[in-house]
Amino acid sequence: MKQSRLPYLLTTAFLAAAFGCQSDDSTPLGPEAVSQAGDTPDLAAAATGWVVRRDMPGGTRSSVATAAVSQGGQYVMYVIGGKTASGASLSRVQAYHVATNTWTYHPNLPLPLFETNGGATINGKVYVSGGKVGENTWTNALFMFDPATNRWTRKHDMPEETSGGMSAVSNNKLYVVTDCQGEGCNPSNDIPRFYRYDPVTDTWATLPTPPNDHEHGAAGFIAGKLYVTGGSGLGNPKQVDVYDPATNQWTSESPFGSGRTYMAGLAYNAKLYLIGGYRVNADGSQTAVRATNIYNPATKQWTTGAPLPTARVDISASRVVLNGVSRIEVVGGPAPGNNLSYQP
Repeated sequence: MKQSRLPYLLTTAFLAAAFGCQSDDSTPLGPEAVSQAGDTPDLAAAATGWVVRRDMPGGTRSSVATAAVSQGGQYVMYVIGGKTASGASLSRVQAYHVATNTWTYHPNLPLPLFETNGGATINGKVYVSGGKVGENTWTNALFMFDPATNRWTRKHDMPEETSGGMSAVSNNKLYVVTDCQGEGCNPSNDIPRFYRYDPVTDTWATLPTPPNDHEHGAAGFIAGKLYVTGGSGLGNPKQVDVYDPATNQWTSESPFGSGRTYMAGLAYNAKLYLIGGYRVNADGSQTAVRATNIYNPATKQWTTGAPLPTARVDISASRVVLNGVSRIEVVGGPAPGNNLSYQP
């Protein structure tokens, strides 16, 4: 049986001792801890069409949440939590400054977390929900980071413990497609869940679950509808499932050709992007891939984009803007090359 979530009053230090987590208490905090820009290959275009940016400090880090915020007209992408190469969960928070190609450290998450439901930005604030504290311990916490005050605040908890989900925003509300975990989900674990959070009222609503389970999949709003595909779990995760808030109903569209999980996924320029991750083979085995696959809801067709320079899994992506030009920023995995950008 899975363990129940930890009480919020447990300290990060206790969690680190109990679960081998890394709280990074010695990490410098604030904008003053900026990585120095120097002569590095970060602006050199890769043969694949991707551009290598300044590596994320601190070595190998995967299963992070990311969210981009426009601050004073400049984009900053926050990289939150994650785990080390040995699997220890992290509370680390770093920010990539697009205009200067530099990194800063910021206050740690109140809990060290990996495999959260991803990050999302609403009115200049970053929201991160759910996740795993350790291999058998989950949380239903929702945390909000305010860049203006450089502080984290715990908001109203999710209805259940969740992890491995995707977050997206529409009309200033947070939508989370995820999986229920822990004792509260018995008699069957890993059950799909779909929630909406309203920051104004600090409340959650439970919405109809998608037709298929998309744990560790990809999701994004396009033309007012939420598109979800990939991942692993019950049903047919290869299916593209579409949620319409106007009708509060799901429909299904063109499936992807093969199983895909632990990739970076986001909506960008009215299309849904799947980047890297594992291809799920017919025998159930998994193969790390470089592929970039793109779903266009207008045509209901899949196409391919430039592949990653190397195969990478358990990565995350956000849309950022520099000098009025948008691009996809992908982070995660070992250095070098754990911060890449792509402009289709």
